[in-house]
Amino acid sequence: MSRCIKLRVLGFKLLLMAAVPAFAADYKVQTLEKAHGMFHASTNTAMYAEAAREYAFLVEEEGIRNGHLFYTLGNTWFLAGDVGRAVLNYRRAEQYLPGNTDVRHNLQAAREQRSDLIPPKEPHPVAITLLGWHINTSPMFRWWLFAACWLVLWAAWAWTGKAQRKEGRITVIVAGVVSVALMASLLAEALHANRTEPGVVLADEVLARKGDGEMYAPAFLDPLHAGTEFERLENRGNWWHIRLADGQTCWIPSRAAETVLF
Repeated sequence: MSRCIKLRVLGFKLLLMAAVPAFAADYKVQTLEKAHGMFHASTNTAMYAEAAREYAFLVEEEGIRNGHLFYTLGNTWFLAGDVGRAVLNYRRAEQYLPGNTDVRHNLQAAREQRSDLIPPKEPHPVAITLLGWHINTSPMFRWWLFAACWLVLWAAWAWTGKAQRKEGRITVIVAGVVSVALMASLLAEALHANRTEPGVVLADEVLARKGDGEMYAPAFLDPLHAGTEFERLENRGNWWHIRLADGQTCWIPSRAAETVLF
């Protein structure tokens, strides 16, 4: 294993409070306690898989959505040897724990265990030159930078109004331009996220096809394997039209994968 996952999770009592609301039925708490006990008693992949199924019951049957629970579920599937479900749950944990270093570390560790190493599509050189700041920074960083620029803009505006200083007018213009650029970047990212649905292949392997049926020719020489990430473009019956990280598109049966968002 090229990289170890971090098992430094919240204490069990804190996980209980975070994952199960105070008004939840006792059996939900008992299920979480049982899963936690099985996790710590596990000594092989089969036992970790049983613990993962107990945690998954809270998500799939009880509808609990919590970043710490998804993170723990990702760890448990990783130790069970199920790379696909590990990646899926780390991706889900990211939605609730943005910027969490443990989630990011473990997601990368799980990705390194995948059979399919699909390199992401390289942006056009012009796009890298003009939009490198957008491509290489996180949304959280851009939100904080936007907030800072917005405050600077209004502070400079107030200063300019009182003192009629040239420096203040320049600061207003610069802060305004940067704020507009950052807001455009965040809006573009939000629109892209609304148009596509990220997903992960869970089947050990699935033959991708050129159309939405078994009668279509394979899209690639080799099948896709568990842990392969994609964006779902279209849902047609029991088939999904997906785009891989390198920009190639294909169709897979819906039973072979799950989307990150519920």
